[in-house]
Amino acid sequence: MLFDLAYLSASGSRMDAQNAQVAERLAKLVGPEIATGDMEEATRIMAQMAPDAALVADAGGNVLAGSAPEKLIRRGDAFPVLGPNGERIATLYAGNIVPRGLLIPLPIMLSTTLIVVGIAYWLASYFSRTTSGQVEGLAETLRQTADGRLSRTSSPNIVFEEFRRLQVVIVRTIRKLRADNERLLQAAFTDERTGLGNSARLTQELTETIAASSFEEPAAYVLLEAEGLQQFSEGHGTLLPNEVHTAIAKRLTHFVSAQEKDYSMPLGSWPVFSLQSDEFAILVDRIGGRAEVMRFVRAVLDALRQPYEIAGQSIRLPARAGIVIIPEDGQAPQEIRKRAESALYQSRRADDLDIQFYSPKLDRQTAARKRLESEVRAAVEQRRFIPVFQPKVDLRTGRIAGAEALARWKLESGRIVSPGVFIPVAESTGLIGEIGMQITEQACRAAAMWHSRGFRDVSVAVNVSPLQFEDDDLGAMLIRAMSEAGLPPRLLQLEITESVAVSDPERLKDVIGPLKTMGVRLAIDDFGTGHSNLSMLGRLPFDVFKIDRAFISSLYTDKQAPAIVEMILGMAETLGMETVAEGVETEAQESFLRQRGCDQYQGFYYSPPVSLEKFIQMLAADRAGAASQAG
Repeated sequence: MLFDLAYLSASGSRMDAQNAQVAERLAKLVGPEIATGDMEEATRIMAQMAPDAALVADAGGNVLAGSAPEKLIRRGDAFPVLGPNGERIATLYAGNIVPRGLLIPLPIMLSTTLIVVGIAYWLASYFSRTTSGQVEGLAETLRQTADGRLSRTSSPNIVFEEFRRLQVVIVRTIRKLRADNERLLQAAFTDERTGLGNSARLTQELTETIAASSFEEPAAYVLLEAEGLQQFSEGHGTLLPNEVHTAIAKRLTHFVSAQEKDYSMPLGSWPVFSLQSDEFAILVDRIGGRAEVMRFVRAVLDALRQPYEIAGQSIRLPARAGIVIIPEDGQAPQEIRKRAESALYQSRRADDLDIQFYSPKLDRQTAARKRLESEVRAAVEQRRFIPVFQPKVDLRTGRIAGAEALARWKLESGRIVSPGVFIPVAESTGLIGEIGMQITEQACRAAAMWHSRGFRDVSVAVNVSPLQFEDDDLGAMLIRAMSEAGLPPRLLQLEITESVAVSDPERLKDVIGPLKTMGVRLAIDDFGTGHSNLSMLGRLPFDVFKIDRAFISSLYTDKQAPAIVEMILGMAETLGMETVAEGVETEAQESFLRQRGCDQYQGFYYSPPVSLEKFIQMLAADRAGAASQAG
């Protein structure tokens, strides 16, 4: 077995006699180990004897064993290769001899590798074209056979051969690095769920679109939102929502490709991007003015709203869009994206507006909205939301039977903020659940207080928002609120909207069932505005119908309103349920309800919502009046 032992000096000195002796002793010790195939032992011997570095290669140039000092590996030191006159002509890095991970970032490593390749190729070509046809030796090679005989020979071409081998290794390394780099770039700019461009790719494409657009030939950035997809995700885990997201992406891609063909655009001219879980984007150029953009986006939304058949379910998702015209509305990627978000946000706020073009006033509105969101969030943390109480009056006796606790925002100045200001923000930010629970806790304490003062049959009603209803801990939190306040469960009434009750009747039974067993009463709020029916209501655990204020306010202006109210009252009587009318503001409305057997009413005709102190005063006056009448 033949092998080459190349001994390289890291000190910068040429191969002198002392180094040759070290190499000769090294070869004698290493030879038998290599002959028996014990490369691990050969490497150990070289590591002990060679102060710099050594490696063993077979006749084909394959490295069999090698060593380099740990300090050199750790510091990334280099082994110099010296020319005929002792000058340094190239560098061999320890990492090329001993495999190690990347010690420097990929771009720098790639650049350095390219430089080394160029130097290596030039040197190899130069030395191969010398007039003598040979290169003066820079090292010595010790050739040994398997039987242990050693011959020391000069290898004038060793540098050229090492460079040739180095070239092959470097070329292979470059190819691998290039392939790895391409894969990394692809991953960095692609949404893994859909294969579409991601946010980083969008920024890159926006930069190019901005450069190519003009006021004469504008482009449009369209930000799309599939409404309800996030809520859908929360209720179905991860797998099914990902399938929905992928289905939306596929439909959007196919539709845009068809539109490109209709507009005589090359395929791929209008790229589609997958952004957040419920957001997508399209870059459209050379399509014309705003009217044409509007027609295109309207068609996109119509396509997205068609049902998706996934996992045996037919799923429909509303969709809306915010649009920025380039360069008219923005000339920087982040500016354009921010303004599209403003437009989309304004579209969300308007129920009848599903497409919104950006305009400068949207920035002011968005800034104001964000300030309000921040203030509402701070108010929740500081527990600045308080209940006010609107009396509910028994239509048979005229006495106060209970109260509905309504949320108000009390500022540090003492001013009270209307729910019309903060409720939409609380709902959109998800804070409505926490506000609702704070109001419920305070309402339970208030009712427990007036109960302890002798008003033992006066109940309190609290609203349960759809977001609260989705909380699996709702029942436990309500039980804890009653327990900590010392409120008898029979005096707590929960008001749930008709739409929530109809959407998931089984969950309603599961959540409310234990509370009903304790004595808590359940009211269906805003009755008459949803899609429930008599058979469904008979299966749900409701005790009270609350007639929506819209029917009460139109009793004398809408011919159908009186009939609807009478129908609700008759339905409640059939089911054995109580009725409460909301929004009673006139004597005529109160009289109409009393004559037709409505149980209770609330509204400004009797009293607006009042503070706890005022409500207790009203209770005291009500009881005193009742006592004087009895006397």
